[in-house]
Order: sequence, then structure tokens, then C-alpha cells
Amino acid sequence: MDKPAFDLSTDPVIWRAQSTRVAFQNRWLTVEIDDVALPNGTGYEYTRLVPSAPGVGVFGFNKSGDILLEREYRHGVGEVIWQIPGGLMDPAEDRQAAGLRELREETGFAPAQVTDETVRYLGCVWDNPAFGPMRSYLYAAWGLEPTATAKRDPEEFVTLHWVSPAWLKEAVRTGEIQDRVVVAGVGYLLLNGWL
Repeated sequence: MDKPAFDLSTDPVIWRAQSTRVAFQNRWLTVEIDDVALPNGTGYEYTRLVPSAPGVGVFGFNKSGDILLEREYRHGVGEVIWQIPGGLMDPAEDRQAAGLRELREETGFAPAQVTDETVRYLGCVWDNPAFGPMRSYLYAAWGLEPTATAKRDPEEFVTLHWVSPAWLKEAVRTGEIQDRVVVAGVGYLLLNGWL
């Protein structure tokens, strides 16, 4: 594939941090405040959210081609939203293994076999690059079967729903689904011809 020729010589200059201090920290994230020098020499205070670990999520398909979604209350937006099974990776955990672990723990489902054909990497998204370096790695898994009872975290209250590919595409198109991981994942699935 040929890349178009872009003149990147006029791109913005990278900001340089003069100092960084921690304003808050818990098991999920650290709030850091950078004193930066802007390209024009002006000083600026920038607040960043640094996650404890990258995120991972899985679009799971059953043998009929339906997709497993979750509904969960998200206090940050004050709504029950559509999302895919996922969570944070454990330290030094393989991304794909982390996604399949989260899928099993949250839903009790897993692919009957894990091969290069049944589990595929879709891509990665920045969660919100204006706030910090949080990334989510996305996978698709086919041939989901029930494996065990879900083992959710105590604060996870989730309902599971099998939806058709047509329903999922329409829900993203109309804005019923606004979660950035789901929206980006639908794009990856469409670009690969898997949806």
C-alpha cells in the first residue's frame, strides 16, 4: 500500500516537561501535573492521567455469528452503557491472554479453541490522548462457548446480551453505542471484513 506524501515539517513541536509532580494516586491511576515549556517559550501546567496498566477488550462471536456485549452502569457518565468484555492487564501479562482472561471472568465464555484463526488482534486505541497515555488493545474471538461461571469483581454488575452484527453496526451508527472501544472495534472489524 502506497502512503500519501505528507509534508510533516510544519507539524507542531513536542512540548518539554520541566518537572512532574504526583497530585493523586490509587490502584487505578496516577494524576500527574507537568510543568511544561510550550513551543513559544511560555510555561504551562498540564494535568495527565497515567493508568496503572493498559486496557484490553474482546469482541466475542458465537457459532451463529452473534456478538457478546455487556451492559454496565458507568458512574463517570452516570448511565448504563453497552460495552465489550475487558479490563486492565496484569503486570507482564500477554495482551491476548489478558483479553481472554477478562472475557472468561466477566462472561463465563471463551473460544472452544485458541488458534491464530479463532482469536485475532484488531488494533489499539488511545482512550483519550489529551488526558494521558491510556491504551486499549482489542481482539476478536470466534466460537465462544460457556466454560464456567463468571467471576466478576465485587463492583461489577453486568448483564450479557447476544446481538447481531447488523444490530451492532446500527447501534454505533445511531449513537446508541458511544463507548470509544466498541466504536473503534467496529471500525477494525469492518476494515478486516469480519463484520
